[in-house]
Amino acid sequence: MSTVYFILLLSYPWPIRHFNTAHGVSGTLGDGRGIVTAPRFHRGIDIPASNGTDVFSITSDSIIYTTAGDGMYIGNYWYIHLTNMAAETTNVLGILDTTTTPPTQIGDVMDYGGPGHANDHLHFQIGPTGGPFFNPLSYDGGPINYSDGSLPIVYSLDFWKSGSEGENPEQLQSPLWGKIDIRARCRDLQNSGGVNTTTGIYRLEYLISNRDTNASFGPFQTTIFPQVQPPNNGDPVLLVYDRHNYSSSSPFNYWVTNPIINNQVHNRYWNTKLKTNQSWNGQDARINQEAQYPDGRYRVEVTAYDIETNAGSRHEDVLLDNFVPFVDSVIVKRGGEVVYNGNWELSGNGMQLNVPAEDSVSRGDDIHLKISFSEFMDENQINVKLERSGHHVNVNGNWNFNNTVWEGDATIPDENWAEGAWSISISSRDVAGNILDKRIGVLTII
Repeated sequence: MSTVYFILLLSYPWPIRHFNTAHGVSGTLGDGRGIVTAPRFHRGIDIPASNGTDVFSITSDSIIYTTAGDGMYIGNYWYIHLTNMAAETTNVLGILDTTTTPPTQIGDVMDYGGPGHANDHLHFQIGPTGGPFFNPLSYDGGPINYSDGSLPIVYSLDFWKSGSEGENPEQLQSPLWGKIDIRARCRDLQNSGGVNTTTGIYRLEYLISNRDTNASFGPFQTTIFPQVQPPNNGDPVLLVYDRHNYSSSSPFNYWVTNPIINNQVHNRYWNTKLKTNQSWNGQDARINQEAQYPDGRYRVEVTAYDIETNAGSRHEDVLLDNFVPFVDSVIVKRGGEVVYNGNWELSGNGMQLNVPAEDSVSRGDDIHLKISFSEFMDENQINVKLERSGHHVNVNGNWNFNNTVWEGDATIPDENWAEGAWSISISSRDVAGNILDKRIGVLTII
């Protein structure tokens, strides 16, 4: 007999009237606050309310004043930016516990100093004094009737050398190589209660797609804010937000490649040279054939989510260029028979040419060449010749298999001078413009 479990999500009232009607939200958990020399995560939500708005506790308990002097802690809940506050240690009757008796008013929303009171709001947060602080938009089901139908926006993506979260940032332009930090400028648009505001995002993820092979990697989840811990220093905050473009209001500049795992921020990167089947910080590949992200054209897409899973995304197309291109193999056929088969393989940290015993060809023979490259090549940059003693024969052909294999045909001249050893000469460039590291085969004409 199977057991069916039901999870009941309870919602709690808003701490200002009307208690069961959705209000606006102008700041969310995890938003950047403070200044770059003293950064911190926002520990709750901001509820826009005019100066003098009555504030109530959602639960019954004794008031404990905050150390800042403009708020109070009641039960597990914080109410901050208040004036005309009820006396400390007052036993409060909360909204959740009332039947016919009105709840206890604990204070008024204070004048926060913005022009025309534009910044006046109640800060509401959940969690013990030392943290962790929980996301009020999801804790116990969130406030009653909260809803948000607006979409987050990703304004821009850019790429930085790994370690750019520190004091010496280095922005990179395509083509990219090595270990990369991805930065995205994002904001969430809120329309809770019909009030249009902007906040930080709840969650970020990024997806890497190879445009040449259609292979995809990810999506990799990074930033997420179900709760925050008060940091001992600014480092966790500055691994999420860019210190060189730090802001305490949306939009924010996020380091997308630094994930938050179990509420801890990790300093990571995208290793474009990563060896296949390695973890994010695993071994580097030595050649494209070993690489999870072989050189070529890629799309990096970042998606931002709010807590209600509304999403907005943006992508940038880049070239990866970690390796010098080379000829991987050359096969020569005469009438379907293989007469030359040379391929390059790793030997230690270098390459060696493996050529089994090959046959020769004769003057006047028609031959077919199949040349495989280590990566995607520029379709307009290819020249294949047979060369000997100042003479040459052009090989005419075409690309196939997404510009990694080229096939062509030629006829050996029917001249006495054609006898002897001919070089197979190949010149080309990869899509990033790197000149081919030539690997020349030898074909004997008799």
